[in-house]
Amino acid sequence: MGNKHKLHIIFFGIVFFSLYYLGLSGKGEATVENPFSELNQIVDVMDKHDIELTEWTLYTRGHLNHWTEPGEYEKELKTIQQMISHFDWEPLKDYPKNQKKAIGTFIHHDIGVIQTLTYIVYPHNKQLHSYLIYEVQGVQTLSEKQLDSLTSVVLFRHQDLFNKNTKIFTCATGNGSDKLNLGLGEQAELLLKEFSAQKIEALKEETFISISAYTNIWNSSLTTNEESMNLQLAIRANERLGGKTTVTIGTPIITTEY
Repeated sequence: MGNKHKLHIIFFGIVFFSLYYLGLSGKGEATVENPFSELNQIVDVMDKHDIELTEWTLYTRGHLNHWTEPGEYEKELKTIQQMISHFDWEPLKDYPKNQKKAIGTFIHHDIGVIQTLTYIVYPHNKQLHSYLIYEVQGVQTLSEKQLDSLTSVVLFRHQDLFNKNTKIFTCATGNGSDKLNLGLGEQAELLLKEFSAQKIEALKEETFISISAYTNIWNSSLTTNEESMNLQLAIRANERLGGKTTVTIGTPIITTEY
């Protein structure tokens, strides 16, 4: 496998799982006490550079339990579903690689936000392991009042389901303006400068660029290839948008596929 394809796996793919399976280590992303801190800073940078926000995500994953006998996880799932009974839960279903998943969702129609809980069971080292993924997705900038209300919801959910050291990952995507008439590399450098970020790794193509970087602004790090990084940036030229770009900024990882 060439270096280019390795970068694709590390940067994108199903990134959240890939990081753990590849043995990368992380510390202290957006805190449970202030889950929207990095997202607010990312959105401020986007606004400054006329990048129209189209989607944002908070992403959390926690290991729950492990068993040697099948069936025990069903009790755990039932407990979670009873605890979060206002979510709309789908039945536990079989997935490839002997995985099982149950997905619950709750939609905040008034602010365009979706909460999603994904309960996953999969075999590893002759045991069954259960994990829980919590995702909060929105498509617009929230008012201060809306953000305060949603922060309370997210804090409550984390206190119920995860330990205090559970990491929160952030990702935001938007459509960049074509007014500056800059190349992808120049646009990326401008955005990195806003975070006082040092470039660690980069993948460049004619219509796409992704960069791993490190900034001292955030108290976070992820170690890969013996270097720390806590910011990823991706820019893609989008012909369908009349020459505009699609910009994705994440800390410490981008959770969208390339």
